Amino acid sequence: MNNKIKLSLLAAGVLLAACSTPNKLGLLRDLEYNLPFDASAAPELTLKVDDRITVQVFSDEPALAAPFNTISVTDVETADLLTVTYGVDVRGDIDFPVLGTIHVEGLTLKQVQDEIARQIRDRGYIKDPVVKAELVNFTITVIGEMGSLLLPVEGNSINIFQVLAQIDSKSTENSKLPDVMVVRTEDGKREAYSMNLQSKDIFNSPVFYLQQNDIVYVQPRGLRLSSGGDAFVQVFAPVASAIASVAYILIWTAR
Repeated sequence: MNNKIKLSLLAAGVLLAACSTPNKLGLLRDLEYNLPFDASAAPELTLKVDDRITVQVFSDEPALAAPFNTISVTDVETADLLTVTYGVDVRGDIDFPVLGTIHVEGLTLKQVQDEIARQIRDRGYIKDPVVKAELVNFTITVIGEMGSLLLPVEGNSINIFQVLAQIDSKSTENSKLPDVMVVRTEDGKREAYSMNLQSKDIFNSPVFYLQQNDIVYVQPRGLRLSSGGDAFVQVFAPVASAIASVAYILIWTAR
């Protein structure tokens, strides 16, 4: 093969490589159809320092529940409908009306409900109290290629796919799906976890189900595409054109 043909093939190869666009990365690429695998239930959230919860106490006799629902009540008939928010302090405690200090850090919401109901019952205030506790500051921070937002969560569980589904799906083609980072704070320490959205192993990740105040970072995948959806026009086209021109000149000067 003479030099002219070699140079022509080289120029064509450069142009083809430059014109090609990256394949879109799919999710769960190793998942097989009709092949069941273990699925873990969403773990119950446990309370942490700086969490905020609402607590309501109900009773067949509203006047008995009133002191537990607000510090000062003027209408005992509606007192059981009032909602008070309590912050978990640095010791992991809340200051609850009548009962005083209650340690809640590390407890689930159900355990908090059971503990408050137990103390109300054991101290003889209400025979059969009903307690409802809810977490009001369950938020997930999302940053990186798929957008940046503070995402409030309704309910007590959310997984990584449910979070990403609420972000602009068009940005996934620019995202580094094999390496999504989740930063979690526990016991006063932060730890970063890597998640591969292309593998079914993600379902076994300790951060598949997110917790309050988790940070999700979706990293960019190499060159960022322009708003038109094609980085070739901005970067590769001029380079490929220059290489092709040089190759063309070499071909004809070698004649």
